[in-house]
Amino acid sequence: MILDDYQIKVRMIVETVDISKEYVYHILTEKLGIRKLTANLVSRFLTVDQKHIRMNISKALLEWFKQIFLCRLITVDETYIHYFTFETKEQSKQWIAKGEPVPKKVKTVSSDGKATVF
Repeated sequence: MILDDYQIKVRMIVETVDISKEYVYHILTEKLGIRKLTANLVSRFLTVDQKHIRMNISKALLEWFKQIFLCRLITVDETYIHYFTFETKEQSKQWIAKGEPVPKKVKTVSSDGKATVF
């Protein structure tokens, strides 16, 4: 069951197998040698080359912005407001075997709504 779903809850195993919660924990931790951990949150999985490319593009856009837009007056700007939504620690827990690395998780961005700035 754990191989099919790493985020399965002990309660679901107890209900399916019809044994006590304590015995399920004993089997998982002592017999199988696995434990449930929360995934570490990382901002992005980027290589060094990808980071350099992003930096160079950002510098080029900043120079372009300075040349084009700083000589104009912008009176109204509409933009999307982005916010992060994360799973709770309980939702992101997974069963892993001894010696396996701690799972990593990438941030997700959800955008919702527009803001008008004068």
